[in-house]
Amino acid sequence: MSDGFVTVGQCIEGLPIGIFVWEMLLCAFMGIFWLGALNEPTPFALGIISTDWAYSELTVNAVLAAMSVGNAVSLVLAGWLADRYGRARMIRHQLFATMAVAVFIQGEKTFRQTLWSRFLLGVSSGGLLAAIIPLVSEMLPARNRGFYLTVWCCGRPAGALFAVIVGCILPHLEWTSFVLMMMVPAVILYVLCRLDVMPESPRFLYLVGEREEGFYTLLEIYDKEMMCLPWGPESVSLTTSSEDLSDTKAGMETLPRSDAAVTALLCLTVFFADCASQCMKAWVPLTNMGAQPNPLALIAFPFLQVNSQQGLALLQGTPDRHQVMIVAQGYMLEICGVIFCAAISTVLSRRWLIRIALFLAACLSFASVFAERHSLWFTAGPLYGAALVAQSAAFNFLLVYTCEKFPTATRASAVGLVLFFGQVAKLFMPAMGILLLRRMSEFAVVLTFNSLYLIACALAFQLPLPAYRERSLHDIDEKGGRDSQRTRKRLGVTYQTV
Repeated sequence: MSDGFVTVGQCIEGLPIGIFVWEMLLCAFMGIFWLGALNEPTPFALGIISTDWAYSELTVNAVLAAMSVGNAVSLVLAGWLADRYGRARMIRHQLFATMAVAVFIQGEKTFRQTLWSRFLLGVSSGGLLAAIIPLVSEMLPARNRGFYLTVWCCGRPAGALFAVIVGCILPHLEWTSFVLMMMVPAVILYVLCRLDVMPESPRFLYLVGEREEGFYTLLEIYDKEMMCLPWGPESVSLTTSSEDLSDTKAGMETLPRSDAAVTALLCLTVFFADCASQCMKAWVPLTNMGAQPNPLALIAFPFLQVNSQQGLALLQGTPDRHQVMIVAQGYMLEICGVIFCAAISTVLSRRWLIRIALFLAACLSFASVFAERHSLWFTAGPLYGAALVAQSAAFNFLLVYTCEKFPTATRASAVGLVLFFGQVAKLFMPAMGILLLRRMSEFAVVLTFNSLYLIACALAFQLPLPAYRERSLHDIDEKGGRDSQRTRKRLGVTYQTV
């Protein structure tokens, strides 16, 4: 029973999987494909950066870090703004800002201009996920939410693979031209958002008191599914009564941890897992270090004691077919693996899926390193791809758990904060690699970073992960405390009884 006849969450979660859901997932796939191509860190994609300035260890790392810093700043800010002003509005503004920055960077020539352009591109585009993920989660039916909320994430490795292929086929393509090329999916996505293919979340509209706009959005969704909305505007409410939350609340009261502790555990788990993942992606088992210098080591570990000029010449030259084969194998396996893990979510609970994925990521990354050590090329590639699959599965379902754990009023902020720690890991790994390489070999450093998967797995065992597959999203704080009531009052939420 609800304060009205039905809640807005029940109206959405009771919908069948139809054309509206698949259109929205296609838009989300397009957005994450675009971000995956722009943020691809391998040297094949790095080779398409404009070469008007000279390559060096310092400049390569600075160029890689500039966009990560921009992404980190954007994620926290975009999550907060999405909770305050709306998810769809934030997506449209970020897409428009990114298109403006893409036009601006066409004139960049110097190294300083390259740094600023990449930073601005990261600021304008990085926070897109902090708005897309909450919006998609709030618009999905309850049935198999885990599958539909993660299957579109295969766009990230697909975009990265596209960047690698373009970098190999067109080695002399300037980075500014590549960014302009990648604006095509951004423009298409912006047009689709303006056409309300990805409308504003009715949950958010009801939360901020815009009941009329929220009801009309529900009507449009039902019309697209060729269904009739059986409730009138006065019968749809935001909240459920205390009886509806009794089961969930009883389960949550058994948890000794506060929301702040759960948030901290989530952020640390993502941080350690992304540190290990970034090491694998930047190192990539390409060549036997005992035979010749590895150009990727110059990017991931800039103070590696090898011939820098020779390594950078390899970086700017034509990639070896073994290198391209292993990277392509890894990303293609990751694409298939994300879809496979999304299908597994219909059988396994969040708890076991996340914990098993992190443990497998640790085992497979160690196996990939040892396979490369013994020049087992056809074994190293699949193992590397399987490690990426396991890490992606853990990361994706940690975000699913974040969406299910936090209410609508703070969902985007929580997702943005978790993603922020993932971006911090991308900056932390090269800096820590510099310090470790002064005392250890590259092989030992890679093994050290791979062991961070085990730390992330141990932290995942401390998270209160649900033992069931799906749960309904809640739009207000389940605890119903003084803070949540103050938030509702600030957002203009009212309770209407029919």
